[in-house]
Amino acid sequence: MVKITERLTHLLGLIAGATVALMMFHVMIDVVGKYAFNAPLPGTAEIVAAYYMIGCVFLPLAWVEASGGSIVVEVVYEKCSPRVQAVMLKLADVVSIVYYAILGWFSWGVAVHAWRINETVDGIWRITTWPAKFLLPLGFLLAVVVILLRLILGERGRVRTSAHALEI
Repeated sequence: MVKITERLTHLLGLIAGATVALMMFHVMIDVVGKYAFNAPLPGTAEIVAAYYMIGCVFLPLAWVEASGGSIVVEVVYEKCSPRVQAVMLKLADVVSIVYYAILGWFSWGVAVHAWRINETVDGIWRITTWPAKFLLPLGFLLAVVVILLRLILGERGRVRTSAHALEI
């Protein structure tokens, strides 16, 4: 389970990085077309908002959790004993699981609804947007799996598996 989660986490992180690169390239072509040739690329704003931004924000959620990259406020945490700190970390993980699960549940309903009505955005071109809606529950689900593994394995930091390490 750890190995599968590790690979999927890294894959989604790479895909998120690729969406950032594609977004930069797409916007650059649009800007060059607009100012150099007076011919902007139609649908750029819609594609950026509906696909690229969703991909680069929600796909790497599990990687952020696995690598310990989420935002942490240590004002009170640093003043506590190691035992209390461990309880605080477990409590934070449980709250995160609940939060991600609720967001995943509701975003799944939104994605299914968008799919059923064949959701689109109208601009110069009509752009189908429903496939991107499924990236949210996917990102939330994998984040929940990573945090559950962290709780089950009972430790933070690196967990060694074969040639790779899952940051949890």
